[in-house]
Amino acid sequence: MGDPASGVIFCNSCSRFFILEPSSQPETAASQCDVLPARTCRAAQRLPCTLEARQNLSLNFCCSTNMLAMETVDKAKELAAQRSLEFVRDGMIVGMGSGTTATHFIKLLGERVKQGLRVRGISSSKASEDLARSLGIPVIDFHQATEIDVTIDGADEVTHKLDLIKGGGGALLREKIVASASKLFVIVADSRKLVERLGKFPLPVEVIPMAAPLVARKLEALGVRPSVRKTGSGDDYITDEGNLILDCACGEIDDPHKLAAEIRAIVGVVEHGLFLGMANIALIASDTDVKEVTRG
Repeated sequence: MGDPASGVIFCNSCSRFFILEPSSQPETAASQCDVLPARTCRAAQRLPCTLEARQNLSLNFCCSTNMLAMETVDKAKELAAQRSLEFVRDGMIVGMGSGTTATHFIKLLGERVKQGLRVRGISSSKASEDLARSLGIPVIDFHQATEIDVTIDGADEVTHKLDLIKGGGGALLREKIVASASKLFVIVADSRKLVERLGKFPLPVEVIPMAAPLVARKLEALGVRPSVRKTGSGDDYITDEGNLILDCACGEIDDPHKLAAEIRAIVGVVEHGLFLGMANIALIASDTDVKEVTRG
């Protein structure tokens, strides 16, 4: 069950969980926060930590003795984000993703805009929209343009075939809408996210609130274990569209396409976090270089 002095903290800013070791404080999650990566996360709550939580929720290990490793991961994310700028040209409409790596991209894009690059952005979340506006990036929506030249976004898992699990940050619906409108969909991720088979990371499923119990029962019948995502205060996590998210512990997924079709067929499901056959390129970074993976 793990050390009883250990725990899990939930960051209200980025809606993610982090392992908290006995010697650590909630503030050590600051380096991992999607929204405030360089500041102390003051919106954290200690929760029970079990072996099952570590395995099924794919929690990020966070402790004071592991900060060097976290800095290495952050460097890898920044390298991938820097490389992704090669796909952005003057005059483009750019889809802006969500999460830590996408945040690096948006900040770097903001620097290019200040240097004279002319682009317009369409955001996949309220958080990324607010960040883009704060950096001077012109933000539009699909009423002004219905096609995106390139979208840069992160992923919770990516296979060598470029199938993805996304939605750990809670923006899967908008992320899939933006990706579907893109001529080129580029994934940026650190090497931890590259997997042989999807499923270690819990699969997010966005649902209409009133239908959540019904959807959960039908998901259980498919062999997955859904749980309603919560905030650090214990309230239901609410998406930008006012929906709930069921995080589904699947284990390795044998047939992602079959599972995606089965979930989509459930009345009350808004969207799921399987992004299959959508990405064109993945930029997978270590702390020293970036590998480009293309869909074969």
